[in-house]
Amino acid sequence: MHGVAWFGILGPLEVTASGRPVPVLGHNQRELLAVLLLRANRLVSVDSLIESVWAGQPPATARRQIQNGVGRLRRTLTTGGVPGQTIATRPHGYLLSATADELDLLAFGQQVAEGRRAPTEHEAAARLRAALALWRGQPLADIDNHLVVAEARRLQEQRLVVLEECLEVELRLGLHHEISGELAALVREHPLRERLSALLMLALHRDGRTAEALEVYRATRAALVAELGLEPGAELRELERAILTHDSSLDHTAPAQARAREARPRQLPPDIADLTGRDRIAGQVSEVLRARRDTAAVTVLGIAGQAGVGKTALAVHVAHRLSGSYPDGQLYVNLRGGRQGQRAEPGEVLARFLRALGVAGPEIPRGLEERAEEYRSRLADRRVLVVLDDAADEAQVRPLIPGTAGCAVLLTSRSRLAGLPGARLVDLDVLEAGQAVELLGRMVGAARIAAEAAAARELARLCGYLPLALRITGARLITHAGWTVTELAGRLADENRRLDELAHSDLEMRVSLSFSYQRLSPPARRLLHLLSHLYAPDFAGWVCAALLDVALAEAGKLIGELVDVRLLESSGTVSGHYHLHDLIRLFAREMTAEDPRPAVARALGGWLALAERAHIALSGGDFATLHGAAPRWTPAVEALAGRIDDDPLAWYETEHLNIVMGVRQAAEYRLDELCWDLVASTYALFLTRGHNDDWEDTLRWAIACTRRAGNRRGTATMLMGMGMLGAYRHDYSEAAVALDEAVTTFREVGEPRGRVYALGIAAHIEGMIGRYDQAVARHEEALEVHRASGDRGAETLLLRSLGQLLVEMGRFDQARPHLERALTVGRDGDRRVRAEVLYWLGQLELGSGQVDRAEAMFKEMLGIAEELGDPREEAEARYALGLVRLETGAYGAAAGLFRQALALNRPLSEPLTDGRIRTGLGITHHRRGEPDQAIGHLTEAVRIFAAIPSPLWQARALNALGDAQAAHGDPVTADATRSRALALLAEVDTPEPSPARGDALG
Repeated sequence: MHGVAWFGILGPLEVTASGRPVPVLGHNQRELLAVLLLRANRLVSVDSLIESVWAGQPPATARRQIQNGVGRLRRTLTTGGVPGQTIATRPHGYLLSATADELDLLAFGQQVAEGRRAPTEHEAAARLRAALALWRGQPLADIDNHLVVAEARRLQEQRLVVLEECLEVELRLGLHHEISGELAALVREHPLRERLSALLMLALHRDGRTAEALEVYRATRAALVAELGLEPGAELRELERAILTHDSSLDHTAPAQARAREARPRQLPPDIADLTGRDRIAGQVSEVLRARRDTAAVTVLGIAGQAGVGKTALAVHVAHRLSGSYPDGQLYVNLRGGRQGQRAEPGEVLARFLRALGVAGPEIPRGLEERAEEYRSRLADRRVLVVLDDAADEAQVRPLIPGTAGCAVLLTSRSRLAGLPGARLVDLDVLEAGQAVELLGRMVGAARIAAEAAAARELARLCGYLPLALRITGARLITHAGWTVTELAGRLADENRRLDELAHSDLEMRVSLSFSYQRLSPPARRLLHLLSHLYAPDFAGWVCAALLDVALAEAGKLIGELVDVRLLESSGTVSGHYHLHDLIRLFAREMTAEDPRPAVARALGGWLALAERAHIALSGGDFATLHGAAPRWTPAVEALAGRIDDDPLAWYETEHLNIVMGVRQAAEYRLDELCWDLVASTYALFLTRGHNDDWEDTLRWAIACTRRAGNRRGTATMLMGMGMLGAYRHDYSEAAVALDEAVTTFREVGEPRGRVYALGIAAHIEGMIGRYDQAVARHEEALEVHRASGDRGAETLLLRSLGQLLVEMGRFDQARPHLERALTVGRDGDRRVRAEVLYWLGQLELGSGQVDRAEAMFKEMLGIAEELGDPREEAEARYALGLVRLETGAYGAAAGLFRQALALNRPLSEPLTDGRIRTGLGITHHRRGEPDQAIGHLTEAVRIFAAIPSPLWQARALNALGDAQAAHGDPVTADATRSRALALLAEVDTPEPSPARGDALG
């Protein structure tokens, strides 16, 4: 019984909700859904979707088409009953969330994994058959898309592998008679697949049909020679020989001991009963090591990860699971590669292995090469799994690799041993938060952990979700039965004591980390120490160069050294970025007493230089911004200038948390000039992406820092930023206080440009709350100051703001010269400001009845917004075009544009825009004769404008609401609503005109 939604892709695309089909119509929607389902629970980038749809030849509007297509798909699914959060928008792409109860592909994978770890062969066969039963035919056979077709082929191959595995299990269960017919059909369908032929030959032989078995071999050989020019592989040839010689080992009843010719070592350490959070990766590793290979090469799989991440536990667990696949034994050795001066030598290990394989001590060769030769000979034609734990490097491992494909090697290392030819490498990361808490519960007792759930989550976080640290804390809780989880979490909360607390018996976090640290060169150790003082959650390579003040290439070598021993990890979210685990950070801080402040200041100077570059690239120049005297680390710009110039917002998305933490660190290190300048250089980026909370935090830290330092110019600039943020949030009272102080301070320190900017923002706020006389006076004061500063960027802003104010008042003739001059003065300036000028000039033209001219300006504005990737400006542009369609009577098109604008504005939470759009929608529904919808939107608009507050817009929405109520047959309520509008207008300090069009509609 499926849950609310069910997606089927193991056959034609199928969607149901609560048992009812959900029709997904349209080629584009079905393609998008297919790709998202194939990559369920993984971020699918917009670029990937573009490539899947257009195969390298996308149109210029591809990104917008994908966004619109996903929006339509989401509406289709939610209309059919699929939960709305199933497809979530993420930075750079989309994520479709599903469980094994909701997607047949995931159910297939789950059943297969359960079959492979089943305790009995009967249960394994049942699980694998249940997995295969989920298939309804060719995956997504009804989707003709190059990416989907390629994925379908891969899935078909995966199904065949599982089917072979299932048939092999059933053959071991003695079901040769029952499955021989199915095998014969599969061999006819896949005549070149030697594994299927081998299974059929064995089934027929056991069923007493030896002649038919040999005929299968001849037919397979003929097909291989004819099609590929190849003879059958060793496995198939050996099987034919065994059948011809009536080898008793082929009989199902033959005891396993009859096939053993030598000792069967069982050297694995005990399995860990409470291994947690590793099922998926254990299944992947097991699948690789269990698979039969067509080549003679040995399967080598390496598990890499930092100290304490649980590499050994995983390897031992997998090796125990695979004991049935390697019946001739398991060899194990701890190579001690992480311990300087204690590593096991390959010759010593080979001697141990040879003794375990039955070679008497006096017969063991003396030299390394001779021992390796004897070792490979002893393992020839046998299936043995060799587990090499904690390997140092490739040289230590190579002599220990068997020579034939029947054996396999599973190794662990703190380094990625990429120099081993043909090796498969997997990285092991820390546990997820829930898995870490689950591990504590399995160690200490679920009831004890559940009783202090919040403290357990905090304890797991303080352990960095690292299994070794979690096991240490679990052991301490078991040993100290009187301790509460809260108490131990409190002890670990002190960073100066945390590594001391993470020790129990022979388990100690500090010792485990020191093995890796001792392998580093002195420059790499210094870099690790400096990185440990950086607040940034992850960082690019140039940061390391800045900390050391060296060339990028030299820093790259040291980064590689740290990554090799897993003291530094590649970021899981941003390509080319690195991450320092919390416990490694604390450990590294202990290693040297060097003052980190000069190095950190260089790194922050690099972010400042990059933020300036991004601001200029985004705005088209360094407009409306004041800067300080903090030094920049310019090599960062030299390395990233091209990327930032191409897409400043993409750079910002990867760095904005680092910038926020950089401001905080600059404030705490009392680097006041750097602190406020970093905020000032980033405001346009904060604003464009709607990161208002981060903007506020950085402003407050910078204000505190500059006040403490007596840096009045920096304080005034940050107060101006608080005023701008307050204006965007419509928190006018706090904004006005901050701006008054900023204006006064700028005047006292002789900073005319800052004073102009602050006065312009203050004037805008006065206009928003209906104080038009004060707003005009502020503008005039600002323009007077501007004449002394000569700042063209400031002039553009002031002219745009004054023009906006006059358009809002309905004084179109007075507004026109200001806006047209703003367009001329700012032609080569900030593109965002130009878009805003076009918006208000378009509103002026619309209000004057010049609909075509208004539309042209709104379209130009939309083009700028799309080029900048600015959803705020794009929402405004689409709203404005909706007004044009409303004016021309194209009500359907108007409603569509308003809804697009509403969707763009929703994540930005911009209430004034939201209220304007809803007003437009309400009027549209009213004119279409849909009073219920009109009243709904307009009532919400009135509520929004009252909360901001914006009395002028509230009055406009009330007038439109009154019209809708009258059309609904409720004249009494309509009159009362219009009276409220008149009362609001009476409070505004300038008469309200009654323009017929534009933003004044209603």
